[in-house]
Amino acid sequence: MQRSRAQQGFTLVEIMIVVAIIALLAAIAIPNVLRGRTTANESSAIGNVRALISSLEMVRSVNNEYPLNATWLATMFGADCNIGTVPDPDFGPLSFCQTLTGGGAANTISGFVYTYAGTATGGTYTLLAVPATLGTTGTRTFFADQSGLVHHCTGTGAVGSGAGWNTIDAPPSTSC
Repeated sequence: MQRSRAQQGFTLVEIMIVVAIIALLAAIAIPNVLRGRTTANESSAIGNVRALISSLEMVRSVNNEYPLNATWLATMFGADCNIGTVPDPDFGPLSFCQTLTGGGAANTISGFVYTYAGTATGGTYTLLAVPATLGTTGTRTFFADQSGLVHHCTGTGAVGSGAGWNTIDAPPSTSC
């Protein structure tokens, strides 16, 4: 009598089931990972706006005015704001000095584009942080002015504290 040998390996159906399970797990996990990155970028933007508010207040306490548009980087970081050097004066966060004046997209840090606007009299300013790619790098825009409050709204918007702009502790009610 001849003995039959057992077949080794997996059947096509078994492999298809494993691939389907992996695809299902990936479909569940990938959106959560992307949402986590968006949340991290927004948290970073809030921290950066608050750091810039503190830095701008230090500049105002020394110079009795906020920096002007054209000179805000030089006022906050000095003329030697180059990678590898310590800025003098060093009012602003060092990461902003090296990123805003270095290569890459201008004023873009952690997926947000930062725009500063100081008035000619030096008495007021506006600071705006807008997602570089809405929905990918962030879903909210952040705004601050000389009041020191951070406001936000969903989407991308222009500077303002009117309808749609809420303080950071309130959920956004409308789009920018």
